[in-house]
Amino acid sequence: MPNPTVAYDDDEETATLIVKGHRSSSSSKGAVTAPGPSQGAKKKGMSAKLIAFFGLIVVQGAHLLFFRLSQVGGKYEYNTASAVAVTEAIKFGISAVLFMRGETNDKTLPPWSVTATYTLLALAYAVNNQLAMYLLTNMGTSMFSMGKSLSPMVTALSMWGLYEDERFVPLQGICFLIFTMGLLCLFAPGQDGTGVSSSLAMAWLFFSVFVSALTSVINCRVLQKGACSLNMQNMLLYSQGFVFNLALYMSGINATGSGMGQGFFHGYDNFWVIWVLISQSLMGIAISAVYKYGDAIVKCLAVAVQSAILLVLDSLLFGYSFNFQSIMGAGVVLATTVIYFSEALPQVQMLKQAEKAARAKGDTVAKPSILTKALRMGAVTCMGGALVGLSVYIATFYV
Repeated sequence: MPNPTVAYDDDEETATLIVKGHRSSSSSKGAVTAPGPSQGAKKKGMSAKLIAFFGLIVVQGAHLLFFRLSQVGGKYEYNTASAVAVTEAIKFGISAVLFMRGETNDKTLPPWSVTATYTLLALAYAVNNQLAMYLLTNMGTSMFSMGKSLSPMVTALSMWGLYEDERFVPLQGICFLIFTMGLLCLFAPGQDGTGVSSSLAMAWLFFSVFVSALTSVINCRVLQKGACSLNMQNMLLYSQGFVFNLALYMSGINATGSGMGQGFFHGYDNFWVIWVLISQSLMGIAISAVYKYGDAIVKCLAVAVQSAILLVLDSLLFGYSFNFQSIMGAGVVLATTVIYFSEALPQVQMLKQAEKAARAKGDTVAKPSILTKALRMGAVTCMGGALVGLSVYIATFYV
């Protein structure tokens, strides 16, 4: 489960981060200008960003590789739901210790409405974790990583369609379209009729993207209002995550496909399973440390490099072969990701800051036009229709 101490879902973190380094350099005549940072401070900041950059590549890349390496013959011998349940229990214990040793005396329990929201979120995370593990048995780690990179764009489009205070610039839409076309090139069958993954796996991947977008919308609009302390939020989320994953283990609805007939700790003698547990338990802490010194652009560049490295490792370690079309599609996906986070998101942030400054001055901010409202409604309708269509398509494989 992604760690809620950062942005609740590391797939969507950059969709809600404030992009740094885009401040106006102009100053009024005669104004006193504060001294800029020294060369030593700049070098220190750059070194910290480089550490964050390479740290994120290692942490997230290794996390995906451990899941892949823990498979035997393309399948999991251990129960994936039990593994996630164990990591949820570990993270709950860490959060409980931090809660009891907290510097503040805030022991406030959240209202029932917020608790119910956490329940929905924990369920979504439990399902999405099993989807991720299933997908890693049907496609390479690089393809999974690049496919999930669509989540921030879907999240931004969803929030723009649902909430009037959200903004969506044209470049975001262009990136969304180009990114989608790149994914089609990456996953579509080549001229010989063979593809790098099955159509069912592709459908589940896009369904997982929609689930990630849903959790991000919930996080951004509901859970970050500070109804209770952060450690209390974590305890609620992880405790319910443990319960849901335990239920998935008992029911057999998991990536392994086995239930209580298989022992809870069966298969844990696999060396890579231990690393799966460690990486899953400490992922949130590692990501938090990385983001303390990085920003959205560092994150997107790291994900792009990570995906490129995983593409090579998929070919060397797991025998995946990529045709020219797939390689070109991967290039389009990586390039669009960089453009989205380095250019589109800063434009959105500057637009929001300009509107905030105008309101502070008492100036009138233009209200959304009828066309904008129609586009918002159309975006939500199309995404809802796409989700329903995906669900029906997936159901045809099991009925």
